[in-house]
Amino acid sequence: MCNNQRAGCVSTLLNQRGIAAINSAFMAVAMAIMAGVAIDVGHALLTQNELQNAADAVALSAGTRMGEVYLNMPEADQGDMNRNLTSGEQAPIVNMGDTTAAANSASNVASLALEAGGVQFGTWDFSAKTFTPTVARPNAVQATVSRAAGTQNGPIATFFAGVLGVSAMDVNATAIAALGTAGGPAAPGAVDAPFGISEDYFTGSTGCGDLITFSPTGTQTGCAGWHVFDEETGGGNKPKNCSANPSGGGNGAGGANAQLMRNVIDCLDAGNYTSPPVIPGVTKFNFTGGQVSTAFTNLKNLFDHHKDSNGEWHIHVPVYEGGTSCANPSGWTTIVAYANVIVTEVIPPQGQGQSYIEAHIECNTFFNAAPSPIPGVGGGPTNPISPIARLVS
Repeated sequence: MCNNQRAGCVSTLLNQRGIAAINSAFMAVAMAIMAGVAIDVGHALLTQNELQNAADAVALSAGTRMGEVYLNMPEADQGDMNRNLTSGEQAPIVNMGDTTAAANSASNVASLALEAGGVQFGTWDFSAKTFTPTVARPNAVQATVSRAAGTQNGPIATFFAGVLGVSAMDVNATAIAALGTAGGPAAPGAVDAPFGISEDYFTGSTGCGDLITFSPTGTQTGCAGWHVFDEETGGGNKPKNCSANPSGGGNGAGGANAQLMRNVIDCLDAGNYTSPPVIPGVTKFNFTGGQVSTAFTNLKNLFDHHKDSNGEWHIHVPVYEGGTSCANPSGWTTIVAYANVIVTEVIPPQGQGQSYIEAHIECNTFFNAAPSPIPGVGGGPTNPISPIARLVS
């Protein structure tokens, strides 16, 4: 209490107010610095997002180009697990990464550049989710994009952190894209089309087509054939895989005929058919040979009943071992893969016109020698994988 010492009281109050003013000033400065640092951190996070977008784009484009490089290799080279990508094969992949990076920006750099090693080759383990750098039969690329000291893009400048002695910040982003599985071992019911296409469709980058026909044989347009999965005529033309009317039969004895095939298609149409599992390079399907025009009406019904609202029927078509002639397959034939197909129309015989299937065949398969087992079924010697890269990390 300062009742009798007014001068002393005034002095004390003035001192307290002075201290409060000093504290307020310090707090204001501290808050201003914190606000400035927050702005710099926000700027760094925004730049990080921009770099991540760029890294994702670089990984996807370079990975897809790597898939195209594989597609243009002979099948034997595609399947050689010990084969290194040559420098000539690596170059277009790295160049695609450089081009994609240059189309992206981050902060005040309008066209990003990759450092040496910004596109790195390696293998991606889908189970362990790990990336191992290697040029020996890589299935993935890792892209790194940086805004850092010593790089072409340089670090990002700070706005306010300079008062704390921080005038620049390093920011980096990494992404991995891998070539995913396109076919490989298929579980029961996965392969759901009563016709197949030859592996010759997948020779080179332009082997696939938009039309499936069954003649003339020996040509790309006739590189297809009818099959009855693993059925045979020994069952009295009654499909053993049809739950509505199972019968005998088995894999390896009787041939295939038009009546058995029509019965299989009708059972597929009714939703009562479960196709067998497929182990690429091991499984054999029974092919009929010939055009079998009488089956087109049944297939037309199957298509009409299963197409979606866009008029598309999405199916998995087996890819059979076709040699080099595109000859119409007949009898038990090895299945080496399966392909994704979108059917848009089935054209039955009309006068002298050719019966055919209008479809988009996804040109996204190549073959390698890595086993890939189905739990409870086993594994085969081949495993087709897609050259269309997808982000995995």
